[in-house]
Amino acid sequence: MKNILFVLDSLTCGGAEKSLISLLNSIDYKKYNVDLLLFKRGGEFEKFLPGKVNLLEVPEYFKFLNGEYVGSIKNKAMYLSTRLKTSLSLRINNKSKQKIHSEQIVYKCINSSLNTINKDYDIAVAYSQGLPTYFVSEKVNAKKKLAWINCNYISTMYDKDLDNKFYNKIDKIIVVSKFIYDSMSKMKYGYKNKLKIILDIVDPKLILDMGLEEEAKELKENNDFKILTVGRLATVKGYDLAVKTARLLKNNNLKFKWFIIGEGPERKEIEELIQEYDVENEVILLGAKSNPYPYMRECDLYVQTSRKEGFGLTVIEAKILKNVIVATKFDTVNELLTNNIDGVIVDKDENSIYEGIKKVINKPDFYNEIKSNVDKIKPYNSINEINKFYDEIS
Repeated sequence: MKNILFVLDSLTCGGAEKSLISLLNSIDYKKYNVDLLLFKRGGEFEKFLPGKVNLLEVPEYFKFLNGEYVGSIKNKAMYLSTRLKTSLSLRINNKSKQKIHSEQIVYKCINSSLNTINKDYDIAVAYSQGLPTYFVSEKVNAKKKLAWINCNYISTMYDKDLDNKFYNKIDKIIVVSKFIYDSMSKMKYGYKNKLKIILDIVDPKLILDMGLEEEAKELKENNDFKILTVGRLATVKGYDLAVKTARLLKNNNLKFKWFIIGEGPERKEIEELIQEYDVENEVILLGAKSNPYPYMRECDLYVQTSRKEGFGLTVIEAKILKNVIVATKFDTVNELLTNNIDGVIVDKDENSIYEGIKKVINKPDFYNEIKSNVDKIKPYNSINEINKFYDEIS
């Protein structure tokens, strides 16, 4: 049997995390021993891990950061020094005119505090760019190394020259959309021969079953037109656009409730914006939900307001649950939806999002036509994507 290691920051709610859970639930454990290394435990999706997956101990330095380290005073002092150095470096980076991604700063500071894993693997998989990729490239011994990129890498703040030294140690770079493949193929580092497209792994049966596990009471008990958006509360997800759109809908006397599932660094700003635009009764932040699918099943319209997406996994999930969808023109949207056929694609501004939603609400025939088309579509199936993964690890 082959030994495989997967590395990811955590299993909190997110697209990469959901995709990894689906992949781990699809692996043939008669052929593979699977270890999973997380830098932080306690994520909402951990409960969905198959019993066959062996969860490794969190590395000592990350235990220290998480307040869980009980080792020697000498190591504590070293880790404290590393944390202070990291904090100072991040502050300097934030004020720099040539600011780079925070994970590059963090890894540079903590590298010497991280030990190499004391086990040899046949395959090691970093299931995200950033820290998991850096760790797999330098702290894992494996015959073959894969690194997932599940964002629009070209437009990120990662210093591409700094990252290149890590990707040079990776045998295959897995990207989750054709858009990412095309853009990275043109980079000066010669990645094209390393790149492979494997779309996000989704298990339709799991999603449909989870959609029936519980009731979305907040939605079920509401008689207004129910809009739903799911995703991290981060700038790239465009929640400021959602709040501004909600005000336009309210000012034009449309009766609705817009529910948002997710947590993230922008929560306070979004709460303030909701108050500023006087839509406290219309926009409801529900927080993180490990199972958002009953809410998707119950909503009248799913709206994706993203400025950027690596793939757009929640759009696929909404299609599996037969939602009518309005989505902005993020880079990969045309790989997911056909405008006015199985969804509505709009520009990335509040006026366009408003017009798209208004059309869906005010034109029942149009809504029903989209709904009928979505109902006829076969659920997204990841079997081909899983087979692509097997091709890489066999």
